Amino acid sequence: MVDVFRLLAILLAGYVVAGQVSDVQLTSDASNGTNITRGEECMRKCDGISKNCFFIFVIERYIILGGACRNCRNGVIEDCFLPQCVTANGFERPFISVNRQIPGPTIQICQGDRLIVDVVNKMPDETTTIHWHGFTQNGSQYYDGVPFVTQCPILPGTTFRYNFVADTAGTYFYHSHIAVQKLDGLEGALIVREKEIEDPLSSLYDEDLPEHVVVIQDWTSTPAEHLIPGYSSGRISQMPSTYLINGRAQYYLKNSSLSLPLSEFIIEKGKRYRFRLVGSTCLTCAVGVIFQGHRVLAISADGGLRFKPVPADTIVLNSAERFDVVLEANQTEGLYFIHLQSLGENCNPTPHIGILRYKSVEKTEEINFPQPLTYRELGVIFNAVNSTCDGTNTNEICIYQLEGVEDAIEYKNSEKNYQQIPLPFGIYEYSDEELFRNGTYQRYDEPVGGLRIKTLIDNISFMFPSSPLISQFDDIPKDYFCPENCRETTVKKPCTCVNVYTIPFGTVVDMIIYDTGNRNGFDHPFHLHGYNFYILEMGVFKESGENKTAELASLSQKLEEGNINLKLRPMRDTISVPARGYVLARFIANNPGFWLLHCHFAFHLEVGMAAVFKVGEKRQLPSVPYKFPQCGNF
Repeated sequence: MVDVFRLLAILLAGYVVAGQVSDVQLTSDASNGTNITRGEECMRKCDGISKNCFFIFVIERYIILGGACRNCRNGVIEDCFLPQCVTANGFERPFISVNRQIPGPTIQICQGDRLIVDVVNKMPDETTTIHWHGFTQNGSQYYDGVPFVTQCPILPGTTFRYNFVADTAGTYFYHSHIAVQKLDGLEGALIVREKEIEDPLSSLYDEDLPEHVVVIQDWTSTPAEHLIPGYSSGRISQMPSTYLINGRAQYYLKNSSLSLPLSEFIIEKGKRYRFRLVGSTCLTCAVGVIFQGHRVLAISADGGLRFKPVPADTIVLNSAERFDVVLEANQTEGLYFIHLQSLGENCNPTPHIGILRYKSVEKTEEINFPQPLTYRELGVIFNAVNSTCDGTNTNEICIYQLEGVEDAIEYKNSEKNYQQIPLPFGIYEYSDEELFRNGTYQRYDEPVGGLRIKTLIDNISFMFPSSPLISQFDDIPKDYFCPENCRETTVKKPCTCVNVYTIPFGTVVDMIIYDTGNRNGFDHPFHLHGYNFYILEMGVFKESGENKTAELASLSQKLEEGNINLKLRPMRDTISVPARGYVLARFIANNPGFWLLHCHFAFHLEVGMAAVFKVGEKRQLPSVPYKFPQCGNF
């Protein structure tokens, strides 16, 4: 009998594998002959026995409602489920696919499994990488997936193998870290489960079903690469056209839409279900998730970071945030909407929905779109956007108000080193004379017609180096790195350079991440690679100008003197910083390497809102993998 998986691996990856489907062997230089398991077979009831889970990801350009969909666009619903048919919101456009799916295949494995993914770049003219969002990669630093920080970009026609252990249970996701490929579809969910007997949350739910992973993407009817730097006419904006739930939606226009299937989630009366919500969005609008008629219980964030459960009506997800919630099927059996409500300044209120259906109720294809919900109908809002976080609005729950499961690290009464890193972020607005001067070619974004900007952290617009910091640091020309004076407040025209903060191994680090702007707008989601961090405090500045400076000095002093609540602090790997506000976050620098800190809005990262933390010394890192790709200037 022909071994289909073996043939597929040979055809797609271009190398020989040996053995049966359940006993495939990797090439000896990569795995020393370790047996591996086909990735799909790693989705199982976790029993404490680890597997080596092998996936092949083929990255290529593909088309929405292309030939594979036959008569789907003409109302033949069964054709919408044909192999390789991708419907999205029904608006025909190219996108970047993983295995001709959107989102990419959901990886579902068990704690302790080794994840081995061969990424095959079949795009003829673009490089790519994959970042495994939320994994700290301690011991596997070279597989974090950041171009020119932890690896070279994957060239067209080549394959790169990611290889690391999933050591912590939780809700993760993966996505491209090249330009705006994520906004064009290159992303997917990654779930790591643990043995039920070891799951401290297992008493809160009856079912944790593979099909109850909810991936939410913001989607534009124009390819993302057309939106940067942006259109001066304003005819096409950088706002989402719609939201996708597990790759499905309907493009809604003037009370009509193309009849396409929506994502549906089936529940059974009397049971409690764990839903895993993945905010795989890219743009500045946050999204509220509302299960019609059902209040949910928020139980954990990001990669299994627990807190005291909190009931809520609306769960808000900003870019890269993940929350697990428990829904109790205790309502009249019927068909309910899963509302996605766009939240934030200038965000489109058009309704976006999925279907929550009780098992006893027959499926129907006739769906009337509901009206957008009013603020009052949002009820109790978990992870509220633009909140003052001071407790004055009892219907808004901020992350720092949650009760975590452990105390934050103390440094005052210990021998640990301490470092405080202020991280002011904002924008720099170009004049046309400066931006378009002959002989200069500066990056910029035009979010609205006439406003041309680059983004900053600590008055520096980050640019990536020419070679990976982790493996080819000495090959990078010294003039790529920021001069010391770039961070001085007297600098009027911000530098564009490789901004690296040096942190000794074992140091207790306090980040003061704050918005330098003085207007309401939107929260900024910040992600730190390689770490989870404690949220000590967050809020909105009461004043601007000199008074704001005084508030910052007070926050800094509070941290340095240890005059801050460390008791049972919640933890995150991504946190939304309020508009005109701040977040105080703490971690211990116990994971050596080069770790990117950045705003997770695609266009903000693209034009500079990032920095790198260099933790420890080269000798503390694992050896560079054998035959690890190299790149650089010639």
